[in-house]
Amino acid sequence: MEAVNITIKYEPAATTREFGHYILSFTGLEGTQYSVKLKFGFDELRSIAQDTSSIAFDFLVFSLSVYNADRVISRALYSEEGWCRRMRLSVPVLHLSEMNNSKETLTSALNFLTGDDWELNFKQAEPYLIDQELLLVDRSVYGRVSLFSGGLDSLIGFVDGCALLEPDKKILLVSHKELGKEWSDQVRILDDCKKHQIHTGKYEQLLVNAGINNQGWISQRAVCEGTFRARSILFIGAGIYCAHAINPQMPLIIPENGTISLNIPLDQGRRSACSTRTTHPVFLKRLQEALALMGINNKLENPYQLKSKADMMMDCCEDSAKKAALAVLYKDSCSCAKRSHKKSWKRRRDKNGKPILHCGFCLPCIYRRVALDAVGWGKKEPVGVNVFNVNEIGLSNPEIRKSRDFKALLYFLRKRYNRDTIEGELIANGVYEKQELEEYTTFLLNSYNQVKAWVGKYGNAQIKRLAGI
Repeated sequence: MEAVNITIKYEPAATTREFGHYILSFTGLEGTQYSVKLKFGFDELRSIAQDTSSIAFDFLVFSLSVYNADRVISRALYSEEGWCRRMRLSVPVLHLSEMNNSKETLTSALNFLTGDDWELNFKQAEPYLIDQELLLVDRSVYGRVSLFSGGLDSLIGFVDGCALLEPDKKILLVSHKELGKEWSDQVRILDDCKKHQIHTGKYEQLLVNAGINNQGWISQRAVCEGTFRARSILFIGAGIYCAHAINPQMPLIIPENGTISLNIPLDQGRRSACSTRTTHPVFLKRLQEALALMGINNKLENPYQLKSKADMMMDCCEDSAKKAALAVLYKDSCSCAKRSHKKSWKRRRDKNGKPILHCGFCLPCIYRRVALDAVGWGKKEPVGVNVFNVNEIGLSNPEIRKSRDFKALLYFLRKRYNRDTIEGELIANGVYEKQELEEYTTFLLNSYNQVKAWVGKYGNAQIKRLAGI
């Protein structure tokens, strides 16, 4: 199939007191022309950066462009086998030479991230003429910059980060808002911080509201893609934009447990980029190289690369102050990958009538339950479906979709939970360095041993047999 040509164009606002907007255009099947005005609410970020002219801003615009290109080009329509698309993306940038320096490495990072065949073309942009007055912010108060999604990992990153702050410093939490679900998680957490006076004066949050504007289609609306494989690059772009403005050497913290980050396929049918690679170390390493080539020296750091979600919980709870904060806030976080698919849930509200946030049967939910159980909180959180109830999960019925992740996990524990298989999957996903291969393999063996112990603790005879216990 031929490559889809995608063009990003900037249109100035009617007045220089406002930032304009970006339009994404592409030619679809049978020559159909599509154009959509993109959401790009970045005033909060700009209040910190005070900038629309740096290389970090170019990278933010590039990240916005990639994220939305990934969203508008349907895999079902524009790939031959249902996954890999050929996309030729043209993006306006101010620092043309620097962005071209990084083009080859950026392309490699994107191909790995989304499983597609990208071709990048940067074109010279005109300077942004904007004289909007923004509240001046003292950037020197920020000692750390961390991505904050509202999930349990980012919550632990927030709690750990506050404990590491120097006196009179703050942690800057950078978040992405588009669909509303993740934003509501962030709001719950930070509202409870205020209510219970947790980390008062130690943090600030900034949001970028970016994505497809459903009311912004200029002609007819395209069929969009729902896999969101490029979401992390927009998140990182927003974080780098802020971190670079605070200090060109300020690291960007990307809190993600290593089990999900490495995300090895549980069965051979899940191999390749069909498994998400949003914070995979190979992607982050390639992206770090690309940033350096364009002149950005802020490091991308995941301090939890060799920790499972259970490790993160146990380590955080070793400190009494951090444990007390987590005990209040963990229930506000959400780790679920399938919370919008509630049709098959057995419970949608808890005994107090509050909405249940977690399906209980997707892999992130399962890893969350293992983590909470590791600190004695496993029975406190309700889920839509209990995987240890064979009737609820439909374990014996191959037609019931909600049991697929749990079945794949049990199959992995029974058949593929060994050093050779794990090493092979890591190599297949780009991990070649000997020391990294050894570290990641040993870590994953420990991580899945925690899962296996949890299954052995709560599973019935049928579940244990399927897990090889």
